[in-house]
Amino acid sequence: MSEPSRYSGPSDERVERIISGLLRIGVITSALIVFSGGLLYLLHDGRQPAPNLGQFKPEQLRSPAHIWGEAVALQPLGLIMFGLLLLIATPVVRVIFSVVAFALQRDYLYVLFTLLVLAILLYSLFSGYLTGRGAAEAMFFPPWPLVWC
Repeated sequence: MSEPSRYSGPSDERVERIISGLLRIGVITSALIVFSGGLLYLLHDGRQPAPNLGQFKPEQLRSPAHIWGEAVALQPLGLIMFGLLLLIATPVVRVIFSVVAFALQRDYLYVLFTLLVLAILLYSLFSGYLTGRGAAEAMFFPPWPLVWC
């Protein structure tokens, strides 16, 4: 009698195809959104003098919820910022998918390494947002006084 085949998850080739599709769709979609926001910006404000980008600090575009609201309202800067958020989220989704794929393949060593990569990626994204400082500044000057000793 033959032994029933043990399910080992999706094949490596299938995982690679899905990951490449995720990356392609994420980059193309974000590029189209940023491009459409840029076109709307030119249509609405194209004849205005060039803004001083050193003073560009729109508080409402610092929160993902507000960016989403501005993008849904088809505000040009909201669309541009939403496209950039989507571009940033693309590799995060790829890493999350990799964790799931490795878990389905029962390759727990790669699950561990990929979770470590995800933790570093999320730390680098949210450390400046949570502490009010940039990620590089938070890394070189952490909030823990023991590290400074």
